[in-house]
Amino acid sequence: MAALDYLRQAGLVVELEGKRLRVTPASRITDEHRQYLSDHRADLLVELEVANDPQIAPVAQQHEPQHLIRTAATASPEWHQSRDLYIGHLMRCDACHAPTVRYCAIGEALRQRYENTQMETSE
Repeated sequence: MAALDYLRQAGLVVELEGKRLRVTPASRITDEHRQYLSDHRADLLVELEVANDPQIAPVAQQHEPQHLIRTAATASPEWHQSRDLYIGHLMRCDACHAPTVRYCAIGEALRQRYENTQMETSE
């Protein structure tokens, strides 16, 4: 998806309407972009057709790198709850010492729950 990536990085949205390319917002299109669109029209059409074809898209997207950034700000409520219970227990329990992987029975159970809880919400 190299041809599309170049335009997307420029803040442009490229869509396929029949056999025509629709590029928005028009205010951001420069002469350089127009030349690029002209030079790479065939590549763009193929990339958009592949991206829009439900039978081809999953196979094509397997080879694209996935850049998922998982942070506490985007984590699921279940993850937050398991993290808070685990850390809260570690702060109060004299028997638990995370750096040496030493836990009481409750601490070990909370650690396992925390590690096994999905960070992202399933939709």
